[in-house]
Amino acid sequence: MTKESKSLMVLSKSKPIGGVESVALYPADAVVAALFSSEGCEVELSGVAVEVPLLEDSSYYTESSETTHGVTRISHLLHLVADINDASEWLSDDFLERASFEGFVAVISLCSGRRLLAGYSALFENEQPIRLESLTSTSGNSPHDIPSVTLRLIAHDTAFSPNIL
Repeated sequence: MTKESKSLMVLSKSKPIGGVESVALYPADAVVAALFSSEGCEVELSGVAVEVPLLEDSSYYTESSETTHGVTRISHLLHLVADINDASEWLSDDFLERASFEGFVAVISLCSGRRLLAGYSALFENEQPIRLESLTSTSGNSPHDIPSVTLRLIAHDTAFSPNIL
């Protein structure tokens, strides 16, 4: 999938396992069309995605469910780790402002080969995008450590992220 081209994605119901291999972060308003059904969802995205190469075996995506007084809230946490030399876009003022205020729709590619969509749902559409929780950088603890940047994005919704076929 190219960054600037529109893409058509079909979502399934089953949940894959595995760490995060790559992530494409699209503007929160990048969803052109979405058709949800009992079989999944077809989603068309447009715009330019932010894609930073991730350090191997360092990134992950979690969903947690919490029910209080009969209301269920799903938290979507995307924990991304990249070499500091590759993460200059994450460190830019423009990216941090967009991540904090506008948010993103994320296409998450797992090491298992499956993909997930986060930051867009049937109920809220683009009203609950995935947004900045924190950004940290480290020089490492030993001479062999790779200086890295950790980007944590979070969204809250009432449904789990759909799988992309």
